[in-house]
Amino acid sequence: MAVKTMSVPSGSGQYTTGWHELTISKATSNVLDKGVNGTKKYIELNFEGYNEHMRLRVYETFNKKNNEEFKVASLFRYANAGIMEVLKDPTGKFPLIQYDDDTKNLIGKKINAYFYREQKTGNEWLNIFDGIAPVAQEGEHLSYTQDQVDGIKESVKKNVDRMLSYSNNSTKTVNSADIPF
Repeated sequence: MAVKTMSVPSGSGQYTTGWHELTISKATSNVLDKGVNGTKKYIELNFEGYNEHMRLRVYETFNKKNNEEFKVASLFRYANAGIMEVLKDPTGKFPLIQYDDDTKNLIGKKINAYFYREQKTGNEWLNIFDGIAPVAQEGEHLSYTQDQVDGIKESVKKNVDRMLSYSNNSTKTVNSADIPF
């Protein structure tokens, strides 16, 4: 046996799975060409202190019942970015948020994002889930308490777990010895 020496990286924890409070350093609007299926808009975000490859893409996603876009809208709402006014809807049930969707409004804003290890390819790359949560804050038009933030985080985490369970089930292979016929 020999005496050996090795370095032990201290690690900042910035590339670990779980929740991270991030500050948006760059935001660009892009269009994904889906060929015969048309196009889909998305916003790509980069964050302070992270390399350019650690980015988040938030794609337009529409509610099937009323065709209202909600993913990009939630990004602006939870980042408290570009919010111009909070109005009452005609029924009085839900507030309506009027916002400017210029990506420059996102720069410098803080969000909570969940980092997870993708499992489809088996490489376990670190990715950022596209459902985000706000940070606790008092804003001019919107404010979020820590309890509200925790509730939103819990909901997002359930979606992460659901997505990971789907990808885990789709990557499992069947052993021929397990087939009953």
